[in-house]
Amino acid sequence: MLGRPAPGSLVPTFVLPILAAGLLILVLLKPSFIITSSKGPGSMAAPVLASVGAGLVLGVLAQRSRLCFAGGIRDMILMRHPHLLVGLLAVVTAGAATKLALGQFRLGLTDQPIAHTDHLWNLLAMALVGLGSVLLGGCPLRQLILAGQGDGGAFAAVCGMFAGAAMAHNAGLAASPAGVPVAAKIVVAAGLGVCLVLGWSLREHRQKRAADHG
Repeated sequence: MLGRPAPGSLVPTFVLPILAAGLLILVLLKPSFIITSSKGPGSMAAPVLASVGAGLVLGVLAQRSRLCFAGGIRDMILMRHPHLLVGLLAVVTAGAATKLALGQFRLGLTDQPIAHTDHLWNLLAMALVGLGSVLLGGCPLRQLILAGQGDGGAFAAVCGMFAGAAMAHNAGLAASPAGVPVAAKIVVAAGLGVCLVLGWSLREHRQKRAADHG
């Protein structure tokens, strides 16, 4: 479980920004060795400069507000602090308003882009994301922001997310409108099991440590 960021070398601070700048250069130059999708969702993207600008603005806002989706729910339940939860509600509201303005709003899972309608596995998959976020100490957005600040643990988490996404798509584990592959269900169930075991072991360890110091 990631703890609070601790002061360290300045070198990790620049790793993620340098990698991001390198990816941006590749997107702009479009070298022949970079293979891009010619059809499907992978071929659809917003204008590069607009994406970079929006990303910078949202990144600054997320960093300054310490926005964290998992943290918002945690703080509200444990400490009755609504600050981060208000940010989560603002994101959901802004997204829904944008979809309504563009005439793309669809309530529910039916007819959503590249989405399936298996409610159970949608729930279990997002439960795995939430549980993983709790163990990491922050949601994927928070990990990305912390990695940009030079947090080594968060950088490892971001690399793991990219590696997991690549593995899911290349190994045929990603769900589609056709449904959820059996192998993907096995992976989600195994992930939930591993996270529950880790969470329980951390709980026992912290309780023992608290008793030793009590």
